[in-house]
Amino acid sequence: MKRAIPRLRTLGWGALGWGALGLGALGLGAIALHFWHLGQPHALVFDEVYYVPFALDYLHGTPSFDAHPPLGKYLIALGLWLGQWPAAWLGWPTLEVEDAWVSPLAFRWLNALVGSTIPLLLAALADQLSGAYSPQRRRRFAGLAGVLMAMEGLTLVESRLALINIYGLALGLLGQWSWLRAPRSQHPARWRWVTGIALGAAINVKWNWAGFWLGLLLWDILQNSSPNITPIPPIPHSTWRPGWNGIPWRWVYLGIIPAATYALLWLPHLALTGESFLGVHRQLWSMHQSIGMAEHPYCSAWYGWPLMLRPVAYFYQRFEHTATTIHAMGNPVLWWLATAAVLSLALAWLARRITLVGWAKPACPSASFSGDGHGQSPLPILRSEFQTHGVVPFIVINYVTNWLPWALVSRCTFLYHAMGMAAFSLLGLAWLMAQWLEHRRHRPWAMALLSAIALSFWFWLPLYLGMPLSLESLHRRWLLPGWI
Repeated sequence: MKRAIPRLRTLGWGALGWGALGLGALGLGAIALHFWHLGQPHALVFDEVYYVPFALDYLHGTPSFDAHPPLGKYLIALGLWLGQWPAAWLGWPTLEVEDAWVSPLAFRWLNALVGSTIPLLLAALADQLSGAYSPQRRRRFAGLAGVLMAMEGLTLVESRLALINIYGLALGLLGQWSWLRAPRSQHPARWRWVTGIALGAAINVKWNWAGFWLGLLLWDILQNSSPNITPIPPIPHSTWRPGWNGIPWRWVYLGIIPAATYALLWLPHLALTGESFLGVHRQLWSMHQSIGMAEHPYCSAWYGWPLMLRPVAYFYQRFEHTATTIHAMGNPVLWWLATAAVLSLALAWLARRITLVGWAKPACPSASFSGDGHGQSPLPILRSEFQTHGVVPFIVINYVTNWLPWALVSRCTFLYHAMGMAAFSLLGLAWLMAQWLEHRRHRPWAMALLSAIALSFWFWLPLYLGMPLSLESLHRRWLLPGWI
């Protein structure tokens, strides 16, 4: 048994005991939220009207053209195929979709299961990202990241319907976690293979999930090329050295493998349709260029996402005195605090970088570090959060790569396109709160913010789960005019 404990700790989930118990509780809570009354509404909701028929077409061997790559529809089809037997055995209620009788539980359960892992994946990513710090900081950061994601709201809504965004988010987080996990593994190449496959698969859900790939690539280049950064922990199997035919390993794991994965996942679709790889991509590009900005009442511009100015109403049903709605919106208090957190981190990081200009480099870049990741240096600003393991630049770079590219998109965009951006803003808030909890003076502020986030989540929970509310109660939840 004594041998097993160090072995288990290499999994990257922090200390055992209370940490494992907390993760278990987090996972069970996420499952309960994602599966509660999953069959309601008993109808196709929002883009389910497209994705469920697309998935059925794959099961029938006659796929239709869609505006996105095929992996998300493959997975919804897999859920339908696996769910048909329990649906028949347990007598789940069904509805008619394209001359087929299917249960909402059958086409939603896999999304809910994957969505339940998102808080754990973000916690795991935070744990690996803060590996240079003390175990206490690491546990707090990971725990807060997981808890905040569980109370985020938008990911919960997306997970409870047969939509495809949740698969891209899960695969993107998995890919980044495995890349950070690799240097601490006895077999780093295996984890980097996982990274390449996961990121290529994420892009095959939707092209916009390439933000995870781009953010990781830019951060890794910055980590290894900046003269002011000592990568922590040391990387025994450098991604810089030549690999296949002289190609650096980074470009194998973050270039060739994701591209090959993306292309291979198209093969079932191309085999069924007889289309060519280039031909179908010309169609996709042409279709995205033709989508206008004012074709949907819930279009929202990219610059309004950090303040959550225009959520999306997925479902609305009104009765005489009550109404049921499903709103694709985040937890307002959490969303705004997270936006403020990532903005403050970005400004502080940029200020440090500007201050560093013209300064002398430290005499010994490999100076030793204390348990919390800070070392003794004649230039203390160089031994900042950025100098240690790049936690802050990781958050800022990934936030930017999942947000600012949307400024180049002229088509109609929606708040759910901000899911990747929101995940990294939550990491930023968790990072700040983890530091506040270490200091007695700041601890009450962190606990007050956490309580406010929890109360906000409880207040808006009926809109995430589609619970009936009186009209008066519903109107109290529209804080901004664009939320209706």
